[in-house]
Order: sequence, then C-alpha cells, then structure tokens
Amino acid sequence: MSIYGGMFSGVSALAAQSQAFGIISDNIANVNTVGYKDTTARFQTLVTESIANTRYSPGGVLARPFVNPEKQGLLQGTTSQTDLALVGDGFFVVNVNDDPVNNGGDYLLTRAGSFTEDEEGNLVNNAGFFLQGWRTDSSGNIVNATTKDQLSSLETVNLAGFTSVSNPTTTANLAANLPANATTSSTQTTNLTIYDSLGIDHLLTINWTKSAAANVWDYSIDVTNNAGTTTAAIVTGTLGFDPADGTIQSIDGASPANGTLAQTTAPIAVAEFGSGAAASSITINWGTVGQSNGMSQLSGQYEATLLNQNGSSPSTLIAVEVDNEGIVTARFENGDTRPIYKLAIGTVPASTELRSENGNAYSLSSGSGDLLLTEAGLQGAGLIESSALESSTVDLSDEFADLIITQRAYSAATRLITTGDELLSEIINVKR
Repeated sequence: MSIYGGMFSGVSALAAQSQAFGIISDNIANVNTVGYKDTTARFQTLVTESIANTRYSPGGVLARPFVNPEKQGLLQGTTSQTDLALVGDGFFVVNVNDDPVNNGGDYLLTRAGSFTEDEEGNLVNNAGFFLQGWRTDSSGNIVNATTKDQLSSLETVNLAGFTSVSNPTTTANLAANLPANATTSSTQTTNLTIYDSLGIDHLLTINWTKSAAANVWDYSIDVTNNAGTTTAAIVTGTLGFDPADGTIQSIDGASPANGTLAQTTAPIAVAEFGSGAAASSITINWGTVGQSNGMSQLSGQYEATLLNQNGSSPSTLIAVEVDNEGIVTARFENGDTRPIYKLAIGTVPASTELRSENGNAYSLSSGSGDLLLTEAGLQGAGLIESSALESSTVDLSDEFADLIITQRAYSAATRLITTGDELLSEIINVKR
C-alpha cells in the first residue's frame, strides 16, 4: 500500500537527515582541528521495484558520508620546525607504537603534522602517533634503500641518538705557495687538525722538501695522535709545478690533464690513532692541475692561504630542519649539519575509500588499494612544508547553510508521517 510506503519513506528521510545533522555537527566541532577533512552527506535513493508500470512503490532515501582525505587545506605558519604540512597528494606515515620494528603496531596515514619531541626523543603528533621515516647516512642517502618500499624499512624518527655527534675528517683542501727560489733539501711544513670517528683531534703534518729536480717538491705525511705519538711518512710522493706559471703540473710522477683535481689519500690505521677509533682515509686535494686554486710554486716566502678540512669534535644538537623533500637535517652547536632521516610519504589509488580512524588518521580498506611508500615530490606525492600546519577544510558558512537545509528537510519528513497518519485515519473512518 502506497500510504504505508510513503510513511516508511518519511522514516528513512528522518534517518538520513539525522545522519546529515550528525555529519554537520562533527564538521563544526572540528573547525580548528589540524589536518581535519570535512565530511559531506551524499543522499542515495532507495527504489522498490513495482510489479506494474501503473503503480509506484516508494522506497526512500539513504545518507552516506563522503570524505576526501587528500583535500588540500590552507596552510598556517608556525614557529616550530617540526610542524609539517603536505602540499599536494599523500599522507604522513605514522604508527601507534614508538618502536614498530621490534614491537609491531598498526601503520596509519595522516595529514595532521603537528609533531613534537617526546621525552624519549620521538616525533609524535597530538593524537599520539609516531612519525615514520627512513634513516639516512651522512650524505642524505637512505640506508636501506633496497627495501624502502616495505613498511619494515621504516622506523620512528628519533632525535635522541643525535644529541651529541662527531664527524670524522674525510677531506682536506690546501692552497699554499712553495718558494720557487728555495735551495735543494730546504723544507716547509703544513699542519692540519683532523678528527677520528670518535671525535678526538689529532695532528696531520705535511712536510715539503725541495727536490734536486727542477720545479719538484717531495712531500711526506706524518700523524701525531692525541697521546703525542708520531707515525712518520704514512704517505710520500712528489708534486711537480709548471715552470711557465707555477701551477701544479704533475703528482707522484704522473702528468694529469689540465683541469684534473690533484689528490692523494692518507690512510690512517687504528693503531696510528691510538684512541680506539676506526681506521680512516683522508683525501687531500692539492688543487686543480693547470689552475692557480691550490698548491703553487712562485717567488716569495712559503705561505698557506687555505687550510680547510671537514670533521669536528662532538657537538650538541640544537635544532632540526625539514626540507621540501622530507630530509630531516640536524643542526649542531659547532655549525655542522647532518641529514639523519628522510620522511616517508604514503599514497593509495583511492584515498576516498580509506577508513577513518580516531586521531584524524586513516587505515587501508578493501576499496582503497594497496599502500605505496614513496618520497615527497615523487610518484605523485606532494611536497612538505615545514613550520606550517594544514588547517581544517571546514567552511563554517557552508556548514550553517547545510544545517538550515537539513533542519527544514527533517521538519518536512515529519509532515510525511503525520500526513500518512491522517490518510490512514480517513480510511478507518470509512467503516464507521
């Protein structure tokens, strides 16, 4: 009977509008929630198939929530380097556990990037989810790059292990003039402070001796460790100079092509350090062959104009910075910087099918497709903006307009039920 059908259609309308009211209420409640994505009610007809073309059977309506987790919200600047926002598609990968490698835990996706350091040095957001990334070497390369497409390659971004680090010396650049009028066997000395893998300083000495051959100087490299013990002549060789302009012409008897960097390597064994540090190799750059940017032999006195080597003693972490590609760089008191992590970005084929979870996060569903781990700016993933947060996508003016419409629609649905009741009363009164 169409009267009953109409009444049930009204009941379904009440249920649908009630759900729409709940969605609007949730949106308004989260107008200031970082990274929140507004939900909309999408209404769907329910059709009851009629047995004849001359009759209509009411079906009703159904409200389904729809949310686009990748909808871009406005960015708001902050003063914290660990406040992060995504510009474009993708999600930050987080875990409910601070040590998923050893203790497991559920991986989730979120765009709520308000991360702060907890008491153990982990970066965690307001919902208690721990930020995931790949550890990098000192050059910014992902350590386990061969397995980076697997969740097991991720680890919680933790700053506690970098509160005090040292950098071993690996390169040294020299620019000095050796006197062209020096007599055979006359010597000059260049000293450099170097650091081992434990941050302990040692003295590297380069001894220059004028050879009997024209425009040639012999060199030998000594290392005096922190305890005062000297290991002499760990490397020896020759440096030849062009008589036309005093620039480097040959190294260790070889004559490289012009424009080639002249180098030698000083290997330092564990015993030579005497500190328990790992063995080291320091590449010494004498300058470019045929150019006046390094060692030279010209008239005048011995003069060192550049003694530049990397490496440092232990220094305290003072800040971290995150660039657009997700590289987390630690900055230390002595001015050194070191990349320590690269943040992982997660993407899925159908983000609108993700399952919403508590804490403004999402998990995979059967309709979302598989998770792809990638880097910011690659494979369709957006870029990262540090010192910024993504605002809620809720528009209050739209929500209040929808609230008025929903209220009127709910009121109209109640009229369907009362009208159906009046119609049934008329039919009952027929018998009287």
